[in-house]
Amino acid sequence: MFYFLQNSPLFYYSCIVLIILTGLKWIYTLFKTNRNLPPSPPRLPIIGNLHQLGLSPHRSLEALSKKHGPLMLIHLGNVPMLVASSPEAAKGILKTHDLKFASRPKLRIPDILLYGSNDIAFSPYGEYWRQLKSIAVVHLLNNEGKGSGFYG
Repeated sequence: MFYFLQNSPLFYYSCIVLIILTGLKWIYTLFKTNRNLPPSPPRLPIIGNLHQLGLSPHRSLEALSKKHGPLMLIHLGNVPMLVASSPEAAKGILKTHDLKFASRPKLRIPDILLYGSNDIAFSPYGEYWRQLKSIAVVHLLNNEGKGSGFYG
């Protein structure tokens, strides 16, 4: 049966289309550049830069930062990670983008287990989180003793 499939024109056209689409995808990813990204070491397709970290990642990141600069982009698998290896770079990032780093990631398991991430540990940064924090600080850090807490 496979012999007849190989001799049909549909098989040849399907192979040609598949080769063309694969080539176009490869060319698109090869020439796709984003000029706003910091320098990054070359990476492998699936594992990213994990092969470059070694047994002591802090020393590997130090060696990579000497080669690529104090601000570099590495990929841990398919997840991009920005590495700031100098105090000036970290201060610049945290000073201009502090609200982006203040929030927590949206995770599925805390959403299911903790009523839509409405607790102090997993709620996103905002007014609700600030109110939760102030309630926790008032009730946990008061000096009045046993009778004034949550159960008093």
